[in-house]
Amino acid sequence: MKGINKPKVAVNIVHVNGEEILDNCLNSLKKTNYPNFEINILLNSTTDNSEKIAKKYGCKIFKSKKNLGFAGGHNLLVKKTQSDYVLALNNDVEVEKNWLNELVNFSIKNNAEICQPKVKSLRERENFEMAGASGVFIDKYGYEFYRGRIFDVLEKDTGQYDEPVRIFEACGVCMLIKRNLIKEIGLFDESFFMYSEEFDFCWRANIFGAKIYCVPSSVIYHLGSFSVKSMGMNSEKDYLLHRNSIIALIKNYSDKNLEKYLVKRIILEIISGLVFPKMFIPMIKTLSWIIKNKSNIIKLRKRTQKLRKVNDSEYEDLILKKSIAYLYFIKKKKTFKEVERYF
Repeated sequence: MKGINKPKVAVNIVHVNGEEILDNCLNSLKKTNYPNFEINILLNSTTDNSEKIAKKYGCKIFKSKKNLGFAGGHNLLVKKTQSDYVLALNNDVEVEKNWLNELVNFSIKNNAEICQPKVKSLRERENFEMAGASGVFIDKYGYEFYRGRIFDVLEKDTGQYDEPVRIFEACGVCMLIKRNLIKEIGLFDESFFMYSEEFDFCWRANIFGAKIYCVPSSVIYHLGSFSVKSMGMNSEKDYLLHRNSIIALIKNYSDKNLEKYLVKRIILEIISGLVFPKMFIPMIKTLSWIIKNKSNIIKLRKRTQKLRKVNDSEYEDLILKKSIAYLYFIKKKKTFKEVERYF
């Protein structure tokens, strides 16, 4: 049913394997009370019977024999569909019935180009989830942290972050994007494959002058890490997270800030690899890849900087002025409320 004066939303899901998890997600989406949306599913090198599940719920189905990852998969769905908004959604979520209404209404009223909901844990529903929580921020070295989660400390949701706020980044678990913004700044960077592609995309949106918000009145529940497990990529997770985060920093920081923080970020990566044994190999792989691909990264940076409409100072309130690692490990600041004053 078409909604009167309700913009069309393409809810896009990139799915590898997992019939049960997809069935649970699509069954949850049935309760959505927004009147003008469609569900598009990319069966991304799928080998099980997930197509049967998608057909049961009347989804539009697309297929790829090759695993395109998060970035390539969502880019394909953006190209194959038409809508006013694009919504990238993970396959391992459950939603509350008003989740989409809240996101779209807020975007319209506040001219927000990108929005994310509050993301809570599907395993422990009273807690925030590792990915997304109630909005994503970064410190000056490009490390991400969340309203509701800093490193491995997950906060219980007691309504402490229920006010909508402008954030640095929306989490790829669920992010609503105006299609016109994608036309202006481009798609996800497919060289990332998976992890931090939304970080790069949102940073690109920031330098273009777009506004990103968390809308906590919209609530979803996320299982977490299902796609990585289904693709057998657990061993690559830390490597891709750190490599892609540094690439995003190089691409998007201004010349002045890149010169100021890049070397320090590399030093922090080396320290992390030496202090935490499980990070040593990812650190070596990350730095080796960046050195080998330096010329390609420089090309990506030049292309990205052509989109710049505002200085970094225009959104500096969204970047922590201290190192989040310093505040967490040395100053023992474990919650967002405790680090908030360092912005």
